[in-house]
Amino acid sequence: MDVKENFSQDEWKTLVKSPMMVSYAIAGAAPSGGTAYANEMKAVADAIVDVSEQAPAGSLLQGVVNDIIVNATDDLRGPTETVSVGEIKDRAIELCRQVASILASKADAQDADDYKRWLLTVGQRVAKASTEGGFLGFGGARVSDSETATLNEIAAALEADRA
Repeated sequence: MDVKENFSQDEWKTLVKSPMMVSYAIAGAAPSGGTAYANEMKAVADAIVDVSEQAPAGSLLQGVVNDIIVNATDDLRGPTETVSVGEIKDRAIELCRQVASILASKADAQDADDYKRWLLTVGQRVAKASTEGGFLGFGGARVSDSETATLNEIAAALEADRA
């Protein structure tokens, strides 16, 4: 049985959309321009590729990541309309609450924990993808206070530890 069959179409869509929404929320927490933003989005792609190579066969992670890779349509990636940074964050936090609820009711404990940890890893990799602040690439913080706060909010919404 395909792991996807355990979820409704809307639940699956929520799971598939969640990594991009988390990444948008983190990227928006300390907006970067040009190359830095490209590095942040590359971090998301790398997190997806890495987990596709490591996820156990038949696991929830493998199923979601395979769908992301094969079916990366606008509908599955998340919002494509122009919205404020605050609204993206609010949407991402609410989506993470939905993910926690879906996982609690439909996934086994190991798959749920693995999925939550992966979403937090996606967020952390985006946060670390570019230095925030500083001047001409010198100084600044690898992860800003606002990115850390957003990661903490995402962890709380997922009912997961950041450790």
